[in-house]
Amino acid sequence: MKRNVKEGEDTGKMVELRNNAKMFLLENPNYFGIQDKENKLLQEFQPVVDLLSNTGFEELTCVSYNPQLQRLSAHIKIKQGFGYAGGPCTNGSKEFVRFFVSYDGGATWDDEGVVDFDAHDLAFDIDLCYELGKAFIPKKRSCCDRKAVLPLVKAILSWNTMPPAGIWWWMPVWGNTMNAGIQIAPSKSIICHFHHLFEKIDIKISEEQFDFLENAVADYDFTSTTQENISIKELKRYYSGKVEDARIGYQFAQQLLADPNAISDNKFAFFKKYDLDLKSILEFFKPNKFNTGYEEVSCVGLNRNFNLLNAAVHVKRSTGYSGDLCKKGSWEYLAYYMDFGAGWVYMGTSSVNVHDIPTIPDEGLWYNAPLSVYLTPYQKKWCETGRAKIKVILSWAVVPPVDPNWVAPWGDWEECNVEIKPLPAGVPQDEIYPFIELLGGMPVDLISNATGNATGMHTLGFTANDSPFDGNITIRGRLFNQNAHSFKYRLMITEPATPIHPVMDQVIIKTDTFGVLSPAITLTPSIPDGWIDYLANPFSNTVIVDDLFGNFVPSKNGKHYMRIEFWDVSDNVIYNSNTVVFNVDKIYPDVDIVITSGTGDCGDFAPGDTVSGTYSISDTYCHSMSISITPAAEAAGSVVSIDGIATSSLSYAGGTLPGAGQSGTWQIQTPATIKPCGYNVWINGNDRTIVHSSGFYHHSQLAKGFCIG
Repeated sequence: MKRNVKEGEDTGKMVELRNNAKMFLLENPNYFGIQDKENKLLQEFQPVVDLLSNTGFEELTCVSYNPQLQRLSAHIKIKQGFGYAGGPCTNGSKEFVRFFVSYDGGATWDDEGVVDFDAHDLAFDIDLCYELGKAFIPKKRSCCDRKAVLPLVKAILSWNTMPPAGIWWWMPVWGNTMNAGIQIAPSKSIICHFHHLFEKIDIKISEEQFDFLENAVADYDFTSTTQENISIKELKRYYSGKVEDARIGYQFAQQLLADPNAISDNKFAFFKKYDLDLKSILEFFKPNKFNTGYEEVSCVGLNRNFNLLNAAVHVKRSTGYSGDLCKKGSWEYLAYYMDFGAGWVYMGTSSVNVHDIPTIPDEGLWYNAPLSVYLTPYQKKWCETGRAKIKVILSWAVVPPVDPNWVAPWGDWEECNVEIKPLPAGVPQDEIYPFIELLGGMPVDLISNATGNATGMHTLGFTANDSPFDGNITIRGRLFNQNAHSFKYRLMITEPATPIHPVMDQVIIKTDTFGVLSPAITLTPSIPDGWIDYLANPFSNTVIVDDLFGNFVPSKNGKHYMRIEFWDVSDNVIYNSNTVVFNVDKIYPDVDIVITSGTGDCGDFAPGDTVSGTYSISDTYCHSMSISITPAAEAAGSVVSIDGIATSSLSYAGGTLPGAGQSGTWQIQTPATIKPCGYNVWINGNDRTIVHSSGFYHHSQLAKGFCIG
């Protein structure tokens, strides 16, 4: 009998269900309810427990986007101190968020990938707030004077089960889904500066043609003159009856109130000149309370993977932000504070640019403004999780003073508690220690010291399975317990049959100082010793964005050894990091396919015939292979079988493809209705190598042709 489980029911029973969830789902994929309503093969399984979208343990609370940084963000609240499969000394469990983006109001969705963080059983009796984010480069943009591109973002939070790729309608058991409207930064393409000229010389360009031209030159951004502010006179005329004087004159009034010479200089005559109601503006400052009619901060959290504070800002109105996308607009400032037990500590202020957007949806738009922070002084030793309180103050148009109790006339504040993760295993609490945390996007504790291969969850959301590395391998980490001295560092690599030597590749980084991002900085190792200036300095609140140390592109197969040397220039002392062993695989899969039926390769067949043959794939690290027929539209209805089983693909993780590959037979049963045409049968093979720090794989393919007439 099916029974309902409510969020308020026996928590012990809920934990038991969570601990055994994967076993239940293996037995019955619909055990907790129908997660994939489009999968007809699962309809024969009947739910046992109604438990979809349960938010009693974790909940997705905000989804947002930063147009300038091109970063999607999700905020998650962890609500229990148990039920996460282990404490901080264990692997715990995963909280996954997969993002989808729709440019057509939700009719179709693009899968933009998955991110995750580790959740643990912690001895806290309060909710904890986390943030996850990922880069998102939109495929559609528009010029600033055309209709703004305002996609929908869907995020799916799922505990311990990754939301499947491409299935935007999928429902999690533990977790929830959320949609949010976002704004894409306007294009800077040179086409945007010429389309008025096209109109003047009577050249008609359709929307589709314009989009094609804009995308064709998207990589050639062209910035002409600097965007201008709208004058108060223009704002008063433009906003008449739509935006109150207290908003229009706010920035100028704020400056006057801070100026001791304001009255003697008779600057208040300015307000009369532009017909601004000075009394209403001054009354606005008196209540000392927040106004959230235009913007509101709704979530704040800590990204424990990258020591990043972030908050979600809800922009609610179409006007009142000092100009459209062709103007400078205005800024939403976010001042961040943390309390580690001794009172509020100012961590920095970040910002995001906002504008008047006439086509803003009724639900508003969601923005975020992340801030990188240095938390090493507050991290406890491995296995001992810390806690802090976090506050963010939102202020429109005016940079907040360094005052954790300041009340912004336009804006508000938000508070929550966050987890301060322990120092990595092996990092001493009070000693200067450089540490490589990620190599090729993989946490170093998931890379085997014996084989140099990685097994586990990559930071981009895919699962490595005894996977080597190749391509552009990124090295990320931090210098823990850094003092105020100047440091240089270098990457030291030992390649097969080659003595240890410095990596001499340039590094391109950005720094973040109190929320102010630098332009791209190119660091060139000194010749011949490879030293690079280390620009992070916690004493000036400067951190390296994404903790990037550098990159290494291998040229040889086999085991490599990477470590970092840090040179304290002031004391002339060198500190060595942990050494990471990693295996390099530069060999592509060897695939082959042969048609053996009929007259063989390039043979002739009749509609309804079975075309068959042999295949092989060989590689030390096979991931998957598939057999297909093209052109697919003309071959519709053909059924592919491999080794006598009706399947078009085999996979190592699925247990159908041995790690070193295999050979066998295939066949394609063509339908009697297949169109007469020339066809190809393809074999595609991938290996498990993590390439360019971003995903699988080395890929090989081969085709053999045949005709159906």
